[in-house]
Amino acid sequence: MRRYLDNAFATLGAMTVAIFAAIMALIFIQVINRFLLGLPLFWTEEVVRMLLVWLVLMGTPVVVYKCDEIKVELFRFNNGRFERVRRFAVAAISIIFCAVLAYWGYLFTLRALGTMQPSLGISRAWLYTPIPIGGVLTILAFIVRRDEVKKASDVEELL
Repeated sequence: MRRYLDNAFATLGAMTVAIFAAIMALIFIQVINRFLLGLPLFWTEEVVRMLLVWLVLMGTPVVVYKCDEIKVELFRFNNGRFERVRRFAVAAISIIFCAVLAYWGYLFTLRALGTMQPSLGISRAWLYTPIPIGGVLTILAFIVRRDEVKKASDVEELL
């Protein structure tokens, strides 16, 4: 099961790399066309904005699964029991936030089905679809993420 999850999240990570590469290529094309050729492309800005939303919301589950999110710890407990409770509380609050995000993102996506992107001619729902998908995938990543204890001990060894 772990190998399947590793492969699934690696595939999602590869997808985010491809999205990032597409964003960079489109921005490069936009700059060349606008400032060197004087022929601005009207659609690249909307595509880049849409891909940026996809990038963030598809990259978040990968980061969570690998336990690579940025952490700011205000309280650190030397007692292992309290540390586990703190980690559980942080994960629970994050899961609740992602569930609310997924719920409202789903409703927002449904509301946007009838509207179109002005320059692309596609449904605006494509801009909002990654919100519920990313929320659900992040919840899944929190539930099945790798054990954080090993990673924490690796960091302490470096310090």
